[in-house]
Order: sequence, then C-alpha cells, then structure tokens
Amino acid sequence: MNFLAHLTLSHFSADLQVGNFIGDFIRGRELAALPPGIRRGVLFHRDIDALTDADPGVRQLNDRLKLDHGRYAPVISDIAFDYFLYLNWAEWGPQPFGLFKATAYRRLLDARPHLSERITGYVEDMTRGDWLEMYTSPENMHAVYDRLTGRLSQPDLLSGVDETLIRHASRFNHALHGLFPRLQQLADTYRD
Repeated sequence: MNFLAHLTLSHFSADLQVGNFIGDFIRGRELAALPPGIRRGVLFHRDIDALTDADPGVRQLNDRLKLDHGRYAPVISDIAFDYFLYLNWAEWGPQPFGLFKATAYRRLLDARPHLSERITGYVEDMTRGDWLEMYTSPENMHAVYDRLTGRLSQPDLLSGVDETLIRHASRFNHALHGLFPRLQQLADTYRD
C-alpha cells in the first residue's frame, strides 16, 4: 500500500492519518519523539505493510510481476494499489475524493510542529505537488513510476510498468479486493 491507501485506512483520526503517512519516513529515535497518537499511526502503518506483505493474493500477484520487474515487483504493486483504490473509490472511499484530499492535506500541514524538518519537507512536497491526485489516471501513474526510476539502483526493471498496469489490471484489482476488506478490519482495531 502507498500513500492513498494509508491515508484512507486512517481517515477517522487526524493523528493516525499523520502517523500513517510518515511511517516510511521515520528513522530510529524520531518515533519516540512523536506525540502518542501520531506514534500509534506509525505503528498502524507498519501493521498495514505487514498484512499486505503476508497476503496470499498479493504474494501471488508479486510472483507474477517478478517475471518482468524482478525485485521491484512489491514496489510496483504497492504504488499500483493506490491507483486501483482510486478506481474503486465509490466502494471504499470514506468521502468524496476532493474533500478527502483537502482534509488529509490540511491534517498533514497542521501536524508540522510535531515533525522533524526532514519529514516536514515531505509533507510540504506532497501537498504542494498534490501527490494524491497522481493516483487518478494512467498518465499520472506513469509520472509516479518515472519519478521513482531515478532513485533505483536498477531502473531498467521498471521498464514497461505502464503496460503491466494495463495487462494485469484484473490481477491488481482481484488482489486489492481480497486484501482491502482485511485492511479495513485492521483499521477498525485502531479506532478509539
């Protein structure tokens, strides 16, 4: 799961949502310095990732993706799941997408006083660049993967990812439909 899924699953709590967003950016001692609610959101993020990684449908999908994309298969599926979540927004979105984005961005910006300068930079980049909008079309998804390519040691393994999303759309959608209800059940355990 990537940003959209993490933010969606924690939409019911500002602190959880902030922690869920920053979960991949937290290093060492930064976790202990966070307010308890945001820290709990980071732990929720990790639980989402663990459940996703262990899911049989996701593993099967990633095994198929490895044939074309090698070790980056899980990265591709994590990002693609946000696109397929958007395509299924009428089923799983907690509120209209535009309102959801505005609320999530406001919460992230409001949390800046509790975040390190480094993480605040990610938050500001996300809101300024409207990253959640990037998951709404194939063209935008191309830009997401293209931006990722520059940070990879083997960027050639992302070659053809656009075709992968189209060719395996039913597999992505099937895996997400098997996983997302379980993630929603996990989210229910984090409600106050």
